[in-house]
Amino acid sequence: MTDPSQIQKARDVFFAHKGLPVDQIGHSILRSWIRCADMGLDAQTVPPVSAPTASEIRLLHEKHEALRRISRPELDALYTEAREISGIVILTNAKGEILDAVGDPTFADKAAQVALRPGALWSEDGTGTNAIGTALAERRAVVVNGAEHYFQSHQVLTCAATPIIDPRGAIIGVLDISAPASRENGHTIGLVRMAVEQIEHRLFRGGFDGCQTLRFQTDPNLLGVAREGILVVRNGIIVAANRRGLSLIGRTWDRLDELHVEEVFDIHPGHLASGRLKALDGRDFFAQVDGEETGQALPVGPQQSLEDIELSTIRQALAAHSGNVSAAARHLGIHRSTIYRRIPNA
Repeated sequence: MTDPSQIQKARDVFFAHKGLPVDQIGHSILRSWIRCADMGLDAQTVPPVSAPTASEIRLLHEKHEALRRISRPELDALYTEAREISGIVILTNAKGEILDAVGDPTFADKAAQVALRPGALWSEDGTGTNAIGTALAERRAVVVNGAEHYFQSHQVLTCAATPIIDPRGAIIGVLDISAPASRENGHTIGLVRMAVEQIEHRLFRGGFDGCQTLRFQTDPNLLGVAREGILVVRNGIIVAANRRGLSLIGRTWDRLDELHVEEVFDIHPGHLASGRLKALDGRDFFAQVDGEETGQALPVGPQQSLEDIELSTIRQALAAHSGNVSAAARHLGIHRSTIYRRIPNA
């Protein structure tokens, strides 16, 4: 967790207009503070809080029922983690409107006092620097601790959030764990990332009309589960992907609709098939192509639960670091206690 005294020094410099505390605060937090100041937000005031009616919340839920349904397993799985740190798990839409909040009932009541409740909007333009709004603005996982929040009234919180990105690269929501600022929760961002990875993987389940779905990884045991790379190909052009797929081929979302699959892999146009797949940079992958002959999705490995993914990921990290729990925890962005809870004999 960031040193509170360093955060306060950064606030003293920034809000007194003495300069930019680039060495005292994380760059994503500083960029958010700058955006908030540019929008004219006054950190000394209490941000306005709207109170949506039951009817408005019901309409919000109906509009985003698909996102709520596909995210429910992860909310349920993170519920226990949230309660252990006296916190809550939050799901929002792409605007930052809270759809669901579950967790410790005592903290949930306190959180509602600062508008961490269904229907409330937590985008930066209304609520300043916060994990949900800043994750939306930065398009990446964000942790905001205590006084890193722009508004003083939010400094009672510590939050970790990751945006949920659809196969076309659009943000469709945010998953967040928020807890009292007094609680150590440095491990939660790793858990939230893994949960979002599972949600995003589930978005590819139904297949895509007129397309081939390429699932690939360096380890064949990872095919069919959330840690596989996925590219969706139409007429030889990559039109959708998950984050891991783009990371494996070293590309970004802005290459969708223009990148030909033969620019990445050593294949002849129109000959994408399951089996071994070699990248043009020489790397070898194992691949499975859904719908390569019939246009129907082929069966893939069983969908893993979040608990299964956590255990598998932790074991891989421990193996990669020769059983060193501290090194594995740093690699995963989680606390050592999380590893010991999952694998008592680690």
